[in-house]
Amino acid sequence: MRRAPRPFPAAALIAGIALALAAGCARPKAAPVAGAVPGEPLVLPEHYSRSIAALGAPGARRAFQVGHGSVVGSGDAALEWRLPSASGPIRVSPVYFERDGVPVAHWWMVSTRESVAFEAAAAPRAALGDSSLMLSVEATATWLDPAPGECALEVRVRARADSPANLPWDVEDTDTYQEFWRDRCAVRNGRIVAGIDPTMRVAQDAPRPGHPALTRGAGAGLLSATGRERLARGQQKRWHFWLPAYPTTAPGPGLERIAAHARVVADARDAWRGRLAEGARFATPDPLTNAAWRAALVTLLLCQERYRDTWVPLGNPFQYRDVWLRDAARTVRALAVAGHTDLARSDALTLARFQLPSGVLLSQNGQLDGSGEAMWAFAQAATLPPAPEWAARVLPVARRAMEWIELERLLTRQLAMPYAGLLPYGEPRDNELTRAQLVGNDAWGIAGCRALVTLARLAGNDSLARAADAVATDYRGAFRAALLKSRSPDVPPSWQGVGRDWGNLTVGYPTRVLAADDPRLEALARRIHTNSGGPGLAVCGPRDSLHTYLGTDLAQWALLAGHPEPARAYLADLLAHSSSTLGQAEVFDRDDASFGTNLPPHATAAAGLIDLLRNMVVSDTRDTLELGLGADPAWWKGTHLDRAPTRFGVIAVALESPALDRRRARWGAVAVPARVRVPDGERVIAVETAGARLVGERWIECPPQMSEVEFRVAGGAAPGGATATGGSSGAGGGRP
Repeated sequence: MRRAPRPFPAAALIAGIALALAAGCARPKAAPVAGAVPGEPLVLPEHYSRSIAALGAPGARRAFQVGHGSVVGSGDAALEWRLPSASGPIRVSPVYFERDGVPVAHWWMVSTRESVAFEAAAAPRAALGDSSLMLSVEATATWLDPAPGECALEVRVRARADSPANLPWDVEDTDTYQEFWRDRCAVRNGRIVAGIDPTMRVAQDAPRPGHPALTRGAGAGLLSATGRERLARGQQKRWHFWLPAYPTTAPGPGLERIAAHARVVADARDAWRGRLAEGARFATPDPLTNAAWRAALVTLLLCQERYRDTWVPLGNPFQYRDVWLRDAARTVRALAVAGHTDLARSDALTLARFQLPSGVLLSQNGQLDGSGEAMWAFAQAATLPPAPEWAARVLPVARRAMEWIELERLLTRQLAMPYAGLLPYGEPRDNELTRAQLVGNDAWGIAGCRALVTLARLAGNDSLARAADAVATDYRGAFRAALLKSRSPDVPPSWQGVGRDWGNLTVGYPTRVLAADDPRLEALARRIHTNSGGPGLAVCGPRDSLHTYLGTDLAQWALLAGHPEPARAYLADLLAHSSSTLGQAEVFDRDDASFGTNLPPHATAAAGLIDLLRNMVVSDTRDTLELGLGADPAWWKGTHLDRAPTRFGVIAVALESPALDRRRARWGAVAVPARVRVPDGERVIAVETAGARLVGERWIECPPQMSEVEFRVAGGAAPGGATATGGSSGAGGGRP
């Protein structure tokens, strides 16, 4: 059984927040700053055992970890808060981001007498370097007790939060710290690591310059301070704290100036709102789904570093700050469909740096799927929307990669290997947990060769396109022959039959080596869903481990196969197992929702979510423009995707219900036919638009250059308030 989505376990916390709201302190009020409007937190359930979020900015070399508990950290230092005088239990809320998707963090500490609301934001500061950040935290205490009393807030300096905590690759290699207070600045090993509010009091015997203390370990040392204020019910007190991404020798007063909370939070909001407004605009009648799109995009933008003149797509803001072609190719695709074209193309160019002299594209030993994945990513970047000059730019890299693939296939034939004409053995040292001829390597190899066909045609190199098409056709024939030889009823993980399911799940999407109606894909989905307990998140290895992007490709295949229910179930399950900031851990325990040290959010889960949501509205995977593949009647009450790049141009799409029994789809006219899927549970009575026609029961076909179709339906409309994710707006959905 899947665990039911859990509300935050402390009902006392929610009651405390309600009291705080009644007292007029829903959130700390930032000083007025031009260009920024204070953000409202989006309060959602935390579905993992620990609430952790990342704060940062594109281009930064680190992200700040917020949580678990009332703690923020950079990796070299952390600030932790306590309520030392509180009576009774103290509850700490999950971390929340803002309603418009902006990653400004909010959380609360609540006792029976007081509530402390925290607001934290990170913004670049040139004084700290071109790839560094300043984190500012404002804590606002509100007295809840009817009788006046003293509110006390203690802050402690430590190296890191309690496990699970991120340990950056470039952290200082020590667990020994010589520490002291210099005015309001915490100094460790000769550098400032944090600053505190001027009204916070440091003990008289606290370490000072000339009399430092020696601390060992990641926990709190001897640097602590306490703020105290006598308050009546409803009165507030604010304290300010700051933390640079890296310890610094810069002067303390200057750091305090650039850490001013009003300016940091305003800069963060302005920058993130601008970034989120740059791409395609996605909106459905379900606020949770819309928030998930924005959160996924924030994750992908947060997982970007700079290398010389290009962007670098990372796997995660914490422990996976590196590039793997497996993950990066998905990021390129997601950014491209989300309308962040320049960033997608810059990321794709970074993948070309992984080409070795032999032509292979390799980011990790044994991962032979990398060449096909990079070639596929090049085609995504080049065609969304079509850009002939950019295609020509990456064409030499893709051609050399195909030559490497062809050479390896030739060698397996010359060696008379049992599965000749395919790629050789590989040991990817990843989720497959085997050394074998992996089916996924060949699926991606075929997709890469077909991508070269697309690139060559777009660049005007017809001879190369024909050559690549011949290679892809022959390769696909060898793949089909191997499937028959394997005697597998579906699609095995490897041609030898061993290993975990991984790359074989891409055969229906995105590699499309097999047609969507191939019975093997139906059998593969049935096996995976049976093992996992349904068409939601897939099991990874043991049945108690659920994976947040392993099953995404099967959900995408279901859309193409005309079965949107599994895709919607997958979306619901993913949202029902996301963090309170709508980030996803890569793998987590189905029973206790723990994720070990594999901290969320994961970029590939975010990329898969964006790609799935986009394809549910508009798909250009095949040779026609397909609309509403995953839309149920609720989404037809007003779903919009504006400024959406497709292979056929940048268009706007709308799914609407102008009357109770009428459905209308609108899209930017394109040079290919369009197909509109009739929502499940409804049947078409009449197609009202001339030139469009009903085909079967599910499809309305429209000729090229048509941009609107309206049709009358009967039966099955979703009741008001229902959402595509199967839950109430803002609360999540999915199976227990």
